[in-house]
Amino acid sequence: MQVLPSISLRPFIRHYLFIENPVRTPIRFFTDGNPGIVFCDGEIILEGNYLPPAFAYGQVTHYKDLYYSGSLLIVVFRPYGLHALTGIPATALKDQFIDLSLIFKKPPAREDVNEFFSSLQPHTCSLTQATIDYIDQQKGQLSIPQLQVFTGYQERQLERRFKESVGISPAKYCNIVRTHTFLKSLHKNKRITPLVFENGYCDQSHAIKDFKKLTGLTPRHYLHNNYPLASNFLSRNCTI
Repeated sequence: MQVLPSISLRPFIRHYLFIENPVRTPIRFFTDGNPGIVFCDGEIILEGNYLPPAFAYGQVTHYKDLYYSGSLLIVVFRPYGLHALTGIPATALKDQFIDLSLIFKKPPAREDVNEFFSSLQPHTCSLTQATIDYIDQQKGQLSIPQLQVFTGYQERQLERRFKESVGISPAKYCNIVRTHTFLKSLHKNKRITPLVFENGYCDQSHAIKDFKKLTGLTPRHYLHNNYPLASNFLSRNCTI
């Protein structure tokens, strides 16, 4: 179940995601371009290690296999949202799963998250916000020269600002958005070939390569062997 944050937080938080499962379940997790904070009333095991009951994660550059049981609340930020609300450079959180007590002196209880984040003074990053919105609207089908025209920045300047607030390059974010658009299209139309060209790929092999790099699965495997709890959070019904 997804719940929207208060109106004042919507520029920074996409939604609150609630997932519940009493049985330990294998999960394939991969990036959707958004950082997050997780509150777990249960357990999450990643690479043989138990994660803290409350932790933050930044941009994830490689898919992860984990196990979880219990009740989860995931605060799904917009790509720059965690940086805007904490001031922490997004590059410092890249591929990290950090105990929330190391970020906030008094971390919020899960029932107080909306009130807690509403009390913070966000850092302004209006150009990054506008650029993210533009990429999302264009479904990731943009080149760096097109983004330079949109922002008025040179490539290096654009990449530096993007990495500070988002954690990855604009080209990488475009690729994530395009792949997720392709992924969502698969649920509506399981015929891959027409979707390839609709999503701006030059051929099917390129689309499958990007999809597998992001998820670790082929589109066919994704459709037939997994149950999506969220777009990037799959309950696996095969051995991992």
